[in-house]
Amino acid sequence: MLMRASTKFLLRSLALPRLPRVVDVGANPLSRPPYYKLMRMNGCDVYGFEPNRDAFAKLQESKTDRETYFPHAVGDGSERDFYLYRSSGLSSTLKPYEGAFRYLGRSRKNMTVRETLRVQTKRLDDMPELPDFELLKIDIQGGEVAVFEGGKRCLSNALVVIPEVRFYQIYEDEPMFGGIDTALRAAGFQLLKIYATKTRIAPNSQQYSINRPVLRSQMLDGDAVYIRDLGKVDLYTEDQLIYLAVLASGVFDAHDVTLFCLDELVARGAVPARLPEEYVNTFPPEMRETPEMRKEKARRAAETG
Repeated sequence: MLMRASTKFLLRSLALPRLPRVVDVGANPLSRPPYYKLMRMNGCDVYGFEPNRDAFAKLQESKTDRETYFPHAVGDGSERDFYLYRSSGLSSTLKPYEGAFRYLGRSRKNMTVRETLRVQTKRLDDMPELPDFELLKIDIQGGEVAVFEGGKRCLSNALVVIPEVRFYQIYEDEPMFGGIDTALRAAGFQLLKIYATKTRIAPNSQQYSINRPVLRSQMLDGDAVYIRDLGKVDLYTEDQLIYLAVLASGVFDAHDVTLFCLDELVARGAVPARLPEEYVNTFPPEMRETPEMRKEKARRAAETG
């Protein structure tokens, strides 16, 4: 539950040296990105990359003053074929995996190559126009690890990475969840959570006689949230704790992480001691626990114990 009032409270109460910066690699506007609500409350600056010409044009038409877009394919700096599929959200530098068609009946129509472009990928570390940023959102259908390899310097300053992760192969030679997880852990990040997972039913003779949404077992992909290891919170600066508190609240719905950051800021004398409690007071009633509720829980536990 993304709570706008809580995030707005943080934006008012914390001394942000500037707004958090978000980099979106694969910014094709097919759906709202995870940082959409924070962006709409003027809570972040966005720098996006989208090599699909049609998608880039749409981004340019609808952008606000806090959005900057580049028509670059981001990667490891090599020259690659970029396959524009009929369904633009599937476009990739990788070819489709035939086994996905055989097993899951992936639509060959949507995966038909409409055009092939020869593109020179650009490394994040080689873009002087790109400032330091706190959050990297990446959805480029299999090219994630190449982006990490070409952005080691940039990632060393980032606090959050939100990649799409694959559980069942759709493209040839894509890194899958394990490859992305290994790369991000090596860069100092830890997995916080996976959300928005998509599943498919394994095709079978009875699939139209059963409740398909209930019986879908095969995980396809999802969005993961990685954060710089809070087990090493002593390496965080006060500004980084502030940025992570805002992003956890306004982007990926991790209010416990926000409170962890606020507590650390209190311990360092950077914010008033009352701030964590004031933040909780902005929560809707169903997200809070009153002293009376705690007493009732204790009474019930004693009765059943």
